[in-house]
Amino acid sequence: MTNGGGVLGLILSYVLLYKYAALFVIVYISALIVPLPSNAMLVAVGAFSSQGYFNFFASLAIATVANTLGDLTDYGITRRWGEPAIRKLRFDRVRFFNHLREELRTDAAVTVFTTRFAGSMSTVTNFLAGLVAVPFRTFLLYDFLGNFIEPFCALGFGWLAGDYWSYFSGTVTLAAGIVAASVILFVLARMYRRMLRRYAD
Repeated sequence: MTNGGGVLGLILSYVLLYKYAALFVIVYISALIVPLPSNAMLVAVGAFSSQGYFNFFASLAIATVANTLGDLTDYGITRRWGEPAIRKLRFDRVRFFNHLREELRTDAAVTVFTTRFAGSMSTVTNFLAGLVAVPFRTFLLYDFLGNFIEPFCALGFGWLAGDYWSYFSGTVTLAAGIVAASVILFVLARMYRRMLRRYAD
């Protein structure tokens, strides 16, 4: 029933043993900074929910909350201690950094929401959002929305695939990578164009 290979197999053994507690911890740690295969795990959990081992909506709620709390932890660290570090390193005197800061503040909603689908890029965005003091309510709202949609899709795919989820796990991983790369390129291109306009002004 589980995909026994590598890290994913180990994770699934803990998830099947400790269920929702393990699901919360793994998603939270993955959201913090550790690159765990949480999306593939959620596909498996969705499949298990179709077999009655998990409740789909409880799994969705736990994944959404754990993801959001992990992102808020990253955001809070740099929101609390980032500004003194910036002043100490004198980044506030660097024109490019100030343009980047302004760009992130201006485009916070789009950047935060879209990078929820960009794998480890979301963690980078969390730290940067805290560093440039993106408003907490803006960050929380768009982070929560993205963190609801992403696990819903992964769990839903697993639920539909049922017993055959492991046959599609490689395809899901590839698709997630393509989506992540596309989101990263979109965000970087958007920021680059806007920053060029700022430099031109």
